[in-house]
Amino acid sequence: MDIRHTPVRRPALIRSAAGAERVELFLVSAVLCIGVTRAVLAAADHPQVGSGGLHVAHVLWGGLGMLAGQLVSLLFLGPRVARLAAVLGGVGFGLFIDEVGKFLTADHNYFYEPVAAIIYGTVVLVWLVVRLGVHRRPLSDRENAVNRLHARADLVAGAPAPRFARLPRKGLPAGLALPSAPAVLAATALFVVFALGRPLVLLAREPATAHQVHAAAAAACVLLTAVGLARWRAGRRHGGLRLVAAALVLHLLVVQVFWLLDHEFAGFPLVLVNLLLLLRVRTLLRDGSRHDRTGTG
Repeated sequence: MDIRHTPVRRPALIRSAAGAERVELFLVSAVLCIGVTRAVLAAADHPQVGSGGLHVAHVLWGGLGMLAGQLVSLLFLGPRVARLAAVLGGVGFGLFIDEVGKFLTADHNYFYEPVAAIIYGTVVLVWLVVRLGVHRRPLSDRENAVNRLHARADLVAGAPAPRFARLPRKGLPAGLALPSAPAVLAATALFVVFALGRPLVLLAREPATAHQVHAAAAAACVLLTAVGLARWRAGRRHGGLRLVAAALVLHLLVVQVFWLLDHEFAGFPLVLVNLLLLLRVRTLLRDGSRHDRTGTG
């Protein structure tokens, strides 16, 4: 498609093919920064940075990080620069939102208990806006054409580094072999069943609406996983994996929020397990789709 002769009747926002990945890099950088910040502050017994009645809160360093990321993206070109800007912005955003408790409470309480769930909910909301809002449909012909032109410019500025997902499996060390599909499905089944116990206990103690929603979401994850496993065993592997992936997404979006409300930042390891399982299931789905296309081509 030649975009030089394509009339443009109104300004259009051209989506970047790499935009969603850069946003995810931004969010991962933010979450890692929050974890490191909380760990360092806890190890140092939350020291005060400053003297004479002054305290330099790390929200200010967060603002500088976001400013640095913005300036880098405005002043320089190239895919490596875009990734650097995403990391700098993510670190800055992590330092910023880590202190959200101070701005939600009258006593400026950094240890406000729902902070972990608020931060997690914000990250999930951004991800949903990007995946279900901006990138809910494939790129148009015009957007693909513009992205191809942009890729040519990126090659001049500096070719992007190869993605890990495109590395040949045989080139990976044996110790880094990814878990097989049966192992991942078994781990997911154990994971969702384990996560169902807590809401059932809470619901038995107090039939509050929040506990009902928590238990219903956790039970739905177990049901989706069970049906997915049944389809997998019946030979409908792609459909089974899709149901398991849906269960893990539901777990991330709903069940983990309640988990973090109960356990605060101590609940993040379970979030990480949830995310790793989902990434592996999606890799299996992508590999299966690629195999189907190769077999039918």
